[in-house]
Amino acid sequence: MPSASVTEDLTGGEIEKMLLEARRLVESAVDRHRNEGQLLTALEPGEGTETAEQVVDCATRSLVVVLSGRHGEETAPLVAALGRAAARGVDVRLLARLAVLEDRLFLERLDKYAPAVQVRLAGAPLQDMVLADGLVGVMWCRSAGPSAGPAREALVMRAPALLRHLRTLFAASWNGSAPLADHRRLSGRTRSDVARQILLALSSGRTDEVAARELGMSVRTYRRNVAEITRELGAISRFQAGVRAAELGLLPPATALRPQRDAG
Repeated sequence: MPSASVTEDLTGGEIEKMLLEARRLVESAVDRHRNEGQLLTALEPGEGTETAEQVVDCATRSLVVVLSGRHGEETAPLVAALGRAAARGVDVRLLARLAVLEDRLFLERLDKYAPAVQVRLAGAPLQDMVLADGLVGVMWCRSAGPSAGPAREALVMRAPALLRHLRTLFAASWNGSAPLADHRRLSGRTRSDVARQILLALSSGRTDEVAARELGMSVRTYRRNVAEITRELGAISRFQAGVRAAELGLLPPATALRPQRDAG
């Protein structure tokens, strides 16, 4: 698994390439090990969440968890299990989709049952999984077979190569995302269409004069907005504001990471 110092220095495009490659390796490993009962075991319908809870309860060092938000009420007991693991000293990292910001019930469960869990949000498609201590995991994926349709199956994984690939996928996604707390601190103004247009203007390299004219505001007003957005994003430069905007899902990564010219 790449170290945090390595993945944090990657650009948005490089992270996207890593994610695509890791996903390809994961799919290949799943196909290769699907029929090897000791390394990859398919679960009966409805057993996925219960088995994931058991895996979480047995973890002693670390847990990495990805939730795409497709499981609804099934995630409630899993969130509680994550909270118990964090309370007993396990390092728990949960990566979820940006859409959970609109899921009030899910956020309330996190606050109540898992306050010590580290939570980050990502805008990219996620692979639902739970990995414990790098030794065992549960992953939800599309069922195999021509008649499977859109159904999803849960698999218990013990194949070392597959687990390494999944941890690589998680590391890249984690280091390219932002903490839930940072998302919650954003005001509606920074999430507004105007703020997005300003961030896009910054990322494109437009001068302040051109951007202000295109947005129908004075240069002074434009610069004040830039300063306020940059400050709320916790950035110290316009370039860093673009990086933070990408992490927070306010801009596409490839757009936000272009070099930007600070105003003189």
